Amino acid sequence: MLPTAADGGVHAPGGTLVSVRIAFGDDPAARLREAARLAPATPLTAVDVRTETALLHHRGQTLDLHVDRVYYTAPTDAPATHTLAQALALPCRPTPEELAPEEELPAGALRRFAVYGLVTDPGGRLLLSRIAPGYPGEGTWHLPGGGVDHGEDVRTALAREIAEETSQTARPGRLIGVAHHHRVHPGGRYTDVYALWVFLHAHVGRPTPARVAEADGSTTDAAWFTPEELPHLRLSATARRGLACLTDSASG
Repeated sequence: MLPTAADGGVHAPGGTLVSVRIAFGDDPAARLREAARLAPATPLTAVDVRTETALLHHRGQTLDLHVDRVYYTAPTDAPATHTLAQALALPCRPTPEELAPEEELPAGALRRFAVYGLVTDPGGRLLLSRIAPGYPGEGTWHLPGGGVDHGEDVRTALAREIAEETSQTARPGRLIGVAHHHRVHPGGRYTDVYALWVFLHAHVGRPTPARVAEADGSTTDAAWFTPEELPHLRLSATARRGLACLTDSASG
């Protein structure tokens, strides 16, 4: 967490930041407020997401560590000690929570950290992919993206997913928003699903006709749409959430 003063600077004495590991089913913002001893109504704003990977030796074991960190700002009356850019560059040492073994999940539970892109071109169009039959949300138009692989940077993962689903070369950029999703399904392979969704803006400088490059995947079609066409499309829940984050960030 980045305690942010009125001038936009960050209060981080000693170069340390409050951090917390997100467990299955957690609301990330609520969990961070609790760890930082903030009031439940304290506004938090997600400002960046970064990936750290390392091989660490801990208690006689070698840990292949992959940490996806979401940075939030929270208002503070304390004086700034760093600029926002300096605070985001502060080293984050793994906490004891992060070095602990992964929590055991019950049978049928699925945990997923995923990144999705609000992908634009110079003409202001939005790139969408269509979910294939047999997948949740089948037939709806979706934001390009998907799960982040172990050892993969969030922005690298998004660029890969955009290429696989739409055949476009995109440059992922700023964070637009973060959302979490926890749903219990009565049937199917997974009965308890928890996901953390990260939404990034990405830009395609030289757009081409969109087509699916990955065979037999979760995407059956891809296309560019103007803003005027979006209200007439059947959008996935993830796409609606991402567009809502975009609206919130623009109004904020």
